[in-house]
Amino acid sequence: MATAGRDAGLLRVDLPDARTRQALAPLLAAFAARHPGLRFQLSVTPAASPAPDGADLTIRLDPPCDPFWLAHRLGALRARLYAAPEYLVRRPAPERPADLAAHDCIGVHADDNGAPARWQLRRGQDRAVLMTRERYCVDDPEMARQLAARGAGIAPLREAAPGLVAVLPDWELEPVALYALTSAPRLPVRTRALIAHLTQALAD
Repeated sequence: MATAGRDAGLLRVDLPDARTRQALAPLLAAFAARHPGLRFQLSVTPAASPAPDGADLTIRLDPPCDPFWLAHRLGALRARLYAAPEYLVRRPAPERPADLAAHDCIGVHADDNGAPARWQLRRGQDRAVLMTRERYCVDDPEMARQLAARGAGIAPLREAAPGLVAVLPDWELEPVALYALTSAPRLPVRTRALIAHLTQALAD
């Protein structure tokens, strides 16, 4: 049973981008269900921006460079490749990672400088690094899912979606590490509880 300290008060959580928001939304909802007295203020600050002073917990994709911040590694975001069957009828499914170079790929990241994108995949101890042709570059995983569902190409997604099939099912993209940043070594019980909850859910 949750303690009163965990079940009361406001938790201010700052998130960096759409990928993180989509991944953490169900985890935050599960945590809230276990601690009904908590309220949440969720905000968004781009990953490249400094961590805001007012947040109890700031989530970032990289550890901080500023020694003022303490980093707690939460785990990693994982993704596999998916496409619509109609796309794979038009374009035979890749049999190895290098085959992705000949496909329409859907990148999920914030910036696009027009150069081929570097995708890193792994299968157990095997690694493959390749330059892909991202016909689409989006900063929202939901947009990537919708494009893939309409046969636009191959997208990296956290989980399968209705109407999509796995591509190179033995491979996954190199996981992206997530960190929780705090400014004080002594944290409120509710903040420590949220860090523990996310760490367990995102364990590598």
